[in-house]
This record gives sequence, C-alpha cells and structure tokens, in this order.
Amino acid sequence: MIQANLLTAVPIPEDVAAFAAEQGVSAQLPVVVDMTRRLFPDAEMFVQNEDDPEIANDRHIVIVTRPKGMSVEEALEKRWEWHKEMFACCPAPLVCVFRLGLEIG
Repeated sequence: MIQANLLTAVPIPEDVAAFAAEQGVSAQLPVVVDMTRRLFPDAEMFVQNEDDPEIANDRHIVIVTRPKGMSVEEALEKRWEWHKEMFACCPAPLVCVFRLGLEIG
C-alpha cells in the first residue's frame, strides 16, 4: 500500500492506485481523500475499488467513511458538502469515478 500523503494518513491500496491511473485520476485521488478527511475529521476511513453489481464494467473508487460522534443529520449534511466539493477537486467528467461510502451508526 502507498500513502495518499501525510495529511490524510489513509492508505491507498495498490489496486486502487492502479485503477486511479487507468481512469486518469491519480492526481485527484489524494485531493479527494484529503477533502473527505477534512469533512469527516474523526471518521474511520479507507479507500477501495467497487464494482457495480447491476451494471457490467461500472467500477468506482469508494472512500468508505464511518463518522464518529456525528448525528445522522450532521453526516448527511456533510455528504451534501462532499458532493458539492467534488467539483473543486476534479474536472467534472472525472467526478463520476469517485463515490462516498457513508456508514452511519
């Protein structure tokens, strides 16, 4: 595994790094992880690839986030912010490569 950078301390598995390179989002991946860490500072977080079970060849990078000490309402508001901020992290055509896996509870 490689580190996204020192700020995130979220390991990026080799298969995720390879998929990011294939999709042309290697530069954006650490930026998206950092933005997610900023919005969910106390969350347990990891990054993985995920295949859509219903759509063939539809694959995404998912930043799985398990916030601590947040109400459902707060977490859902942060999810809204995450989607808005994605467009500052990535060119619009590349936003669809990323997904937020928000696990509340």
